[in-house]
Amino acid sequence: MAKVHPIIKVEGKIGDRIYYTLNGKPVARRIAKKRRGPKTKGEQKKALFASEFGKASAAGRVLREALGEIYTRLNDRYLYQRINKIMALLRSADVSEPGFRTVAGGLATDEGQKLLADFDFHQKAVVFPRILTANTVPGKLQLHFSDDTTKPVTVLELQINFDNRAYRSHEHAFPKGVQAGPVTLKKRFRRKKGFTDLVFISGPGFLQAVGLGGRGKGKG
Repeated sequence: MAKVHPIIKVEGKIGDRIYYTLNGKPVARRIAKKRRGPKTKGEQKKALFASEFGKASAAGRVLREALGEIYTRLNDRYLYQRINKIMALLRSADVSEPGFRTVAGGLATDEGQKLLADFDFHQKAVVFPRILTANTVPGKLQLHFSDDTTKPVTVLELQINFDNRAYRSHEHAFPKGVQAGPVTLKKRFRRKKGFTDLVFISGPGFLQAVGLGGRGKGKG
């Protein structure tokens, strides 16, 4: 660091130097220049992961919004953290090159489908009928559940575009009197390019999601 002894007191920026007073003495400091040229591999990798992280966080926000009243009814202040966690896991399941991995890409893989179906959105352990399979037949949704006396309150049919942050959803009341076998519901939405089809079930203190055509492990 250079020290100056000017006849005229100078403070502030002049050219590529800053003049100021330190411990009663005038000091001049050169402004650090930004390094130009291509980024190092480490910097490039960091930028790619930052981009992926931002996209996963945005996917979490649009999913929370799409869940609507279901999200509110669960009354869980830590739910947003777990949603962000599953979004990050799904992004990592995408087989694309780093920097190009997305939540939708992860959901397109078998690993991503299993991660979602097995994920516990709820904080406390709750026994409930998990979706074993979710499939479509012409104009209908067909869901197979694990055996349990507790029944979901609602089934949410959700189409979501994580890139454009667009979605459409329909909440089905769970059919009454269903004891065993598959549950069949009228499908509200046709498949749409760029959108991912998901099914959520919810009830007192629980939430589970699967991709259409997805399979869970049926715990509970």
